[in-house]
Amino acid sequence: MGRRIHGGRRPHRLLPTDPELHQDWRLWQEPWVRALRDETTRVFAVDLYTQLHGWVSDAIRRGIASGEFSPADVDDLSTLVLSLSDGYGIRLMLRDPTVTLDSALASIWRHVAGALGLPAAVPTD
Repeated sequence: MGRRIHGGRRPHRLLPTDPELHQDWRLWQEPWVRALRDETTRVFAVDLYTQLHGWVSDAIRRGIASGEFSPADVDDLSTLVLSLSDGYGIRLMLRDPTVTLDSALASIWRHVAGALGLPAAVPTD
């Protein structure tokens, strides 16, 4: 079980884990709100999600192809990863005292690890 999980840091990239990503999250929340009132913004936001879904899916497919990950329903898992990241990300942005970065990463990783046949411990590198 000494495999190095090359994709292990990716969940960190989907959450506001540093000042740059925190700013990205602020910018990302604007289209969420505006898309509810404006059709052009809605289409733009859906396109951004499609691109993000593709990025996550590609990372999963590369891991499966290399033998690092067990086979999985890539589309379903990508949607789950983005949904969990959105849910925890907004709570981290709100500084919800019941959600920490470590607890969010552990929860996301628990689902990802189970689906991809990876060790249960969240990678630290």
